[in-house]
Amino acid sequence: MEHRVRLAIMARTTHRVGFALVALAYAAATAGGSVPTPLYVLYQRRDHFGTTMISVVFAVYVIGVVAGLLVAGAHAERIRRRPLLGAALALQILAAAVFLAWPDLPGILTGRVLSGLSIGLLSGPATAYLIELRRRALPDGDPRQAEVVATAANLGGIAAGPLLSGVLAEWAPAPLRLPFVVIGALLALAAILLATVPETTETTAARANRRPLATAPDQRHLFLASCFGGLLAFAMFGLFSALSPTFLSGTLGYHSHALAGLVAFVGLGAAAFGQVGLRKLPPRPAMRTVVVAMPVGLALIVGGVWAGSLGLFILGGVLTGGAAGLLFRACLTTVVQLSTPERRAGMLATLFVTGYSGLAIPVIGLGLATQLAGTRGALAGFATLTLAGLAAVAAVRLRPEQRLEMS
Repeated sequence: MEHRVRLAIMARTTHRVGFALVALAYAAATAGGSVPTPLYVLYQRRDHFGTTMISVVFAVYVIGVVAGLLVAGAHAERIRRRPLLGAALALQILAAAVFLAWPDLPGILTGRVLSGLSIGLLSGPATAYLIELRRRALPDGDPRQAEVVATAANLGGIAAGPLLSGVLAEWAPAPLRLPFVVIGALLALAAILLATVPETTETTAARANRRPLATAPDQRHLFLASCFGGLLAFAMFGLFSALSPTFLSGTLGYHSHALAGLVAFVGLGAAAFGQVGLRKLPPRPAMRTVVVAMPVGLALIVGGVWAGSLGLFILGGVLTGGAAGLLFRACLTTVVQLSTPERRAGMLATLFVTGYSGLAIPVIGLGLATQLAGTRGALAGFATLTLAGLAAVAAVRLRPEQRLEMS
């Protein structure tokens, strides 16, 4: 009996360590996906392409993400978690290698497709892996902690990538090469450590799922509202991860790569804080916080761009990012609560497909609208549409009869 108790304690400790390593691998991969953010200005200056081409670069990235999510959703039930995450890390390392070996525009597009494919393969399975490891390490613990860590690792990595590359581009040599060397080394280390993490699923003979995306069998309106809320949250992330450097250099007149990375980090870091720091906020106050903070934050961002004020822009980024992070955590928690174990991978894939589609909206939409209405007018229109979408999500999530709420 004593021997069995010791084995159980050792197994739980191993799963606890594995939980931390998977979270770090998840963060490293998403950081790899956002490393190019402050570098686009340098690519534009070197190759003389405009904002439209930046939109194309982000569009192919989102195509890669969606393709990866569909592959992961189709094979989630017959491929173990660890090999799938290992493949995602390998693709992200390959993307960094492409940026190093082929720094021209075709190479940039190829690297972004590979990077997006990596994130797509990673997002749903990594979240499920963390939930499973947490349950085995602490069977009596709060299961929501895994969801908080998953979204914080996702957004924390997205925030860290621009800060890393912005600092290196500003003060280190080879600004278009060194960031990819550093992130490639970190990803390789994460892949090595991942090999020590215990598996949580068994290989089955199940065929690939012809419908990798899934919806909730009941309370479908709440599931759809959560997916749309994820789209809005990722649209805010795209606003910072893609357009912050453009606004800083083209509209506000700041050309520091480190500052561009810092501004992206502040907005996305606030989103990560919204996951972790506000995790104990009760359900309805949490949603009301989103409804209040996001409009104020967007108003400050628009006001900062119109007035040419960096301070207003950053303050707006903090409020908007924090609200978007809290919103996405609510959406993820709801989807997990609505899903059964056999449908969880497909429902998470649906959430991430709609979410990452939202990542491209501010880049492509604002890129086109800017040509018609100018930067300031396009940003004001984007903010207005975002607030209308937020009102629709809040109308569903704040209904008195809803049983599944933000936690």
